[in-house]
Amino acid sequence: MRKVPCENCAIRDAACIVDLPTDKLDAFHECGATAIYRGRQVVFHEGEPADGLYILCVGAVKLYQSDRFGREYILDVASPGDVLGELPLEPGEPYSVSAEALTESQLCYLPRARLLEFIQIHPMTGVRLVAALSKALASARRKARDLALKGAEGRLADLLMRLVRGEGAGVNGGAQITLSYSRRDLAEMIGVSPETAIRLLSALKRRGVIALEGRQIIVSDVEKLLRLAQRGDIDSG
Repeated sequence: MRKVPCENCAIRDAACIVDLPTDKLDAFHECGATAIYRGRQVVFHEGEPADGLYILCVGAVKLYQSDRFGREYILDVASPGDVLGELPLEPGEPYSVSAEALTESQLCYLPRARLLEFIQIHPMTGVRLVAALSKALASARRKARDLALKGAEGRLADLLMRLVRGEGAGVNGGAQITLSYSRRDLAEMIGVSPETAIRLLSALKRRGVIALEGRQIIVSDVEKLLRLAQRGDIDSG
């Protein structure tokens, strides 16, 4: 995977630098650092000092917490354009979650001190960051609502759509997108048992939405998956 520069980024129009003219991107580059993370590579750990923010450029990253027995609880899956981490008023406060790349991903790290200096010069970038963090808060609330009100079928279809977008794919009925996730990972992400996740995936396979090849999930009909995510009823659709 090669790094994607900001000027060629597919999500730039939705990112915090949308208001920056092209000739100002060099200053943004100097503010942060871009890196490629392999699948299963940890971006930051819960409890570490929250000394900067991360912008997810390409890929998918899971946000999770661990209990004292080492069991992980997946709270959300970030998509390109999402801002990860926290920026507390006082330096040294810890991250409240851990972040781990689910697929090969590109992230831009913005250290606290440099970011604050940059925002003073380019205040609209700060406004965009606030909007992105507000979006993350809304997403967390939406997931809590979905767990309470939405069926497992709809949660799975919605999750697969977010993962498809994380791969940089658009909604194209002819596209075939391959996702490499274990059934246990998917189950944790939607709050069900692995057995339930397997049953739901089998239902999607019968519908012709996906194909299953070992750990590979091939999304063969993205448009139908999107409709299922919106309607939330796989088995009877």
